[in-house]
Amino acid sequence: MRTKRILTVISAFALLVLVTGAVVTQRGTLAQDSESHPAHIHSGTCTELGDVVFPLSNVSDEIMMDGTPMAGEAMGPSDNAVEWSVTTVAAPLADIVSGGHAINIHESAENIGNYIACGNIGGVMMGASDLAIGLGELNGSGYSGVATLHDNGDGTTTVTVYLTEGTASAGAAETTTDTAAVSTGAAAVDIKGFQFNPATTEVKVGDTVTWTNNDSTPHTATQKPSGSGFQSGTLQPGDSFSYTFETAGTYDYYCEFHSGMTGQIIVS
Repeated sequence: MRTKRILTVISAFALLVLVTGAVVTQRGTLAQDSESHPAHIHSGTCTELGDVVFPLSNVSDEIMMDGTPMAGEAMGPSDNAVEWSVTTVAAPLADIVSGGHAINIHESAENIGNYIACGNIGGVMMGASDLAIGLGELNGSGYSGVATLHDNGDGTTTVTVYLTEGTASAGAAETTTDTAAVSTGAAAVDIKGFQFNPATTEVKVGDTVTWTNNDSTPHTATQKPSGSGFQSGTLQPGDSFSYTFETAGTYDYYCEFHSGMTGQIIVS
């Protein structure tokens, strides 16, 4: 039951970030039609990428699973569609995390040198076998996303990458509002432009909030007063931090490096 709940939380988080366009970006100049984006796990970080350690399936709307396109039935509006891929990597999750790695997405095979999204692999584990990270926009691409990593317990890790352009579809909630009400079990806070966005997030008891640093400098998400509750530690660009709120109340927080950056979580 615990594993099922963990996977449910990860799925809710991924869909929340991607479908609602929770990472606020400007629409890039990349083509809107179907395109396959090469993806890799590199050594190093998004600011200093090293060699490719593990190739991942290309990210596309064909839903690539270990390099094989999976058929899927289109349903509902196609606005803000999610491109994704699934890959089984021959390494346990602990090795991938401890070794210092990042997931990097390229524009296309033809423009392999243009990086469009990246995320450092690290953060707070969701149980013993699952990790979710944010993929921040690069080079004004307009693309952002989420990756989930699940340790299979047999020396392999399943890496699922979700990618979308960061624009909200018609009729969807605006992503630049100051308050976001969430009832899906998870919420996302984007750190960008020296701001927490949304500044105020409303969740329910038991919900998990994930902060992702999509800025160019380190930040923290630290509950006020310091030492009283959640503490992200230093979030380098591309890093994420998750915290589950078990008690109703209002939680004020700030960035220890930039005291003018403040936010609030309201738990009911």
